Amino acid sequence: MRLADGTTLLHIGPYKTGTTAMQGALWEARDALAEHGVRYPGERAHEMGAAMAVALGRVEPGQDLAEQRERWHALAAELRDERPRIGIVSSEVYCEASDEGARAVLDGLGPATQVLITLRPVVRLLGSQWQQYTQNIAVPSYPDWLREILDHPEGERVTPSFWRRHRHDRLVERWVGLVGPERVTVVVVDDRDHDGLPRVFEKLLGVPAGLLQTPADRSNRSLTFPETQLVQALVRRTNGPAFGPAFDSADHSRFVRFGAARGLQAAPADRAAERVLTPAWAVDQALAIGASMAARVAASGATVIGDLGLLSDPALAPATGDNAPVTAVDPVAAAALVAGVISKLSGVRGGPEPRVDGGPVEKAVWSRHHAVVAQWESAPPSVAPAERSSLRALAGRVRRRLGGSR
Repeated sequence: MRLADGTTLLHIGPYKTGTTAMQGALWEARDALAEHGVRYPGERAHEMGAAMAVALGRVEPGQDLAEQRERWHALAAELRDERPRIGIVSSEVYCEASDEGARAVLDGLGPATQVLITLRPVVRLLGSQWQQYTQNIAVPSYPDWLREILDHPEGERVTPSFWRRHRHDRLVERWVGLVGPERVTVVVVDDRDHDGLPRVFEKLLGVPAGLLQTPADRSNRSLTFPETQLVQALVRRTNGPAFGPAFDSADHSRFVRFGAARGLQAAPADRAAERVLTPAWAVDQALAIGASMAARVAASGATVIGDLGLLSDPALAPATGDNAPVTAVDPVAAAALVAGVISKLSGVRGGPEPRVDGGPVEKAVWSRHHAVVAQWESAPPSVAPAERSSLRALAGRVRRRLGGSR
């Protein structure tokens, strides 16, 4: 089970299979890992921009593609030059790599690369992925979304990225085709064993048990069903003409996904609020798809660690049922959502120029703030004290609205 010395471990996810937790564990333990000859290069736990540049041929708005691609190649060169006993590269972005991107990654890391794929039952991914989509785009209700997803596992109808990421059988087959079955390892994650995945990594890396500890991240908890409806209402509202300038993807990412939603996640969940419930018919259908995928993974020839039967185990299915319609807004949840948005506004006014990766709404807020401040600061001494006081008060209100302290 232990990897041969000189191996580079390429962990490609996919999404929602413990990747963020493992990246955090590797990052926190990087000094201790180095003492055992294991290198996890980079300046942050997840070098997502660099991974996107090489694997997908694109980057997030405002990032420079050539710069991020160069960064990735510098990380790969670092592993080649230092020649650690084991090198590690991890990003769930790689699971969506184009054929050209996958080959570029493999060529950059070298022939001693071992591909690691972590899997969870697809039935356990449905609710969390739907919640993720509700934070970014207008999506159908959960039952309607499930019907579209599960009735069309070929994808491409609604939120097509779901099956691009979570047809795990095809993912394994694809990478087996690229590097051969002897260089692909599949780890089946058992959610009932919270230490299971770190212990598997430790054995693969040949480091002492207990060295990798997944960091506690209570800021990224699942939303309750009423909270998802609140966020989705905000997404729809900011996409409509009644709001004013429509948010683009950058605005939604900053103010909704990493603002409003994170504000809700940072607050304790209402214990009485319903969690997202999955209808029984959807659970049955997802378990059947999981069984089919497990059979194809087993036939791929890849090394499998764990029980593929977990991919279709009813014991791991989420809570079933139908959520009751939300008829009232919890003021505590609404306050947490607003606080999350304000927390992201605080960074808008800082620079002399708006962020290049900011959306049109963010840039409009920046412009309004700086216009008011410029008018106040350039007001001549001859301006009446009452008018200067009014301008000062207006600038102060803008600063407070943007989360500033001055």
